[in-house]
Amino acid sequence: MRIAAVAESLDAHRKAAIARDERVTMTGMYNVVEKLRSGESLTPKERTVHELAACGMLRDMHDQLDALVAEAYGWPWPLSTEEILERLVALHDVRVAEEAQGIVRWLRPEFQAPSSEQDVPAAELALTTNVVAAAAAEPAAWPTQAIEQIAALKRLVNTSTITVDTAMPYFRGAKRELVERHLETLAILGEVREIEPGHYSAVATF
Repeated sequence: MRIAAVAESLDAHRKAAIARDERVTMTGMYNVVEKLRSGESLTPKERTVHELAACGMLRDMHDQLDALVAEAYGWPWPLSTEEILERLVALHDVRVAEEAQGIVRWLRPEFQAPSSEQDVPAAELALTTNVVAAAAAEPAAWPTQAIEQIAALKRLVNTSTITVDTAMPYFRGAKRELVERHLETLAILGEVREIEPGHYSAVATF
């Protein structure tokens, strides 16, 4: 499969660059890639990372991967971030309808699919609404744009395991149905991990 081949090449490229020189990090590479996309000037340190890690090639592989994924979905390419989000939300609604009929398309079965062999540590599920509400004594304003709402929820999940109820106190003016919908969308996309129904945690990165 072309997507898998490009993804594996991309992963091998990053790992080789990091192993080649201690000055290269994952964050450093992607900071350079973002500047290459925006046309910003690179700092001397970033130029070094660019040369050591061939960040232009990394950018091109991501572009190729994006195009292949869009093709797999039957989407035109390129699309704006807003257009991608609209299509993903629509796809989410289709998947919810399918799951209501018992059809589940696991993206990462090893993480998401129920299994008697997968025991979730009790400590990982120990959050309560009261604890989270106390941590969110000064809730942030709920963003007005869907893409910003999703990004805010992903950042929250990256800090701790959450549920819809424990996420709500973090945002002033959040609508429960939107929080629930966005978390489900993130899980479908593999951006967060649903460790058991309604409980979301960060996806491990390497």
